[in-house]
Amino acid sequence: EKIMGLQLIKTLGIEKLPPQEQEEILAKVNQRLEDVLLRVVLENVSDEEAKELRLILEKGENIEEKVAEITARVPMLAPKMEAAVAEEIGRLKKVLED
Repeated sequence: EKIMGLQLIKTLGIEKLPPQEQEEILAKVNQRLEDVLLRVVLENVSDEEAKELRLILEKGENIEEKVAEITARVPMLAPKMEAAVAEEIGRLKKVLED
């Protein structure tokens, strides 16, 4: 988690910002990336599984285990997720550079 945060700080080019700002940006970026991943998963599963995932979210339960299970089972889902995250990080990097 910490290493990923440090990599993300470098990737986004925010290493010169004060630690407090870095943490705030990372929190927002992590939330955004989770949203992107969930969107990709929901686009690639059956309506039944999408309903199940939404129910887990509504209950506030941990969704990671279910997403990992789906990712292992659905062909080409992991590469789609990686591409979506890379694309979103590119967008966020541009926004932060402006």
